[in-house]
Amino acid sequence: MCTSFISRKNDVIIGMNFDNNGMIYSISDKIENWFIVYVDTGRGRYPSFGVDRQGRFFNSLIVGSNGKGLYRRPSSKVNHTTKLVTDLINGVIRAEDLNEYLEKVEIVNTPDQSCHNMICDSNANVWIIEPGRGSIFSPSTESSYFSMSNESLIDLQMRDMKSECPRYTAVMSRLSSTNEMDVDSAFEILKSVSQTDGEWKTDLSMVFSKKQSKVYYCLNNDFSRMFEFDFSQGND
Repeated sequence: MCTSFISRKNDVIIGMNFDNNGMIYSISDKIENWFIVYVDTGRGRYPSFGVDRQGRFFNSLIVGSNGKGLYRRPSSKVNHTTKLVTDLINGVIRAEDLNEYLEKVEIVNTPDQSCHNMICDSNANVWIIEPGRGSIFSPSTESSYFSMSNESLIDLQMRDMKSECPRYTAVMSRLSSTNEMDVDSAFEILKSVSQTDGEWKTDLSMVFSKKQSKVYYCLNNDFSRMFEFDFSQGND
């Protein structure tokens, strides 16, 4: 399934492998300053992951449920994961204000789903939000990188466990050994954990560079053919 990471070294580099089990998806730049991938879950078309020109990033990745954080109707004290990212896209919530927001609002799952979110603000601060578990805040000064896949990071922290997700461990190892991260090295990391067999196949791999203000992406594990989205000029 999916894997994402952020490198906060010489440039803010965000990488994402979108591993898909056959759902219809689409790439959109219709919302100003955003590059977003939407998926059709059979109940509608929803944002799966995206990044804006300032480096604000979000995703929603599947994670095992602990039986908590089940869907409740949104209110002033409750929001669900899909509405959370939609509110971020539309500017209803500022990523830079997430710490204050999460003190007041509980995040729950959408109906019949169990997901967690990685959210990055324009200053490369990262939040991991896991309904029924809580959240992790990783300020940009804490470490030079952060990663997430389909394993609860809060469970790993609370139980002082080692990850059993090979994609997560591989990415963390590569991030720790890469001194200067750039677009090419980020794609090498994504390529090393891309999936070609089984139910979940890597349909799209994306890298964002804040210095360049560009998104680079490839489709269907074809890392030899790159597409480019330039926030300053539009899609090429």
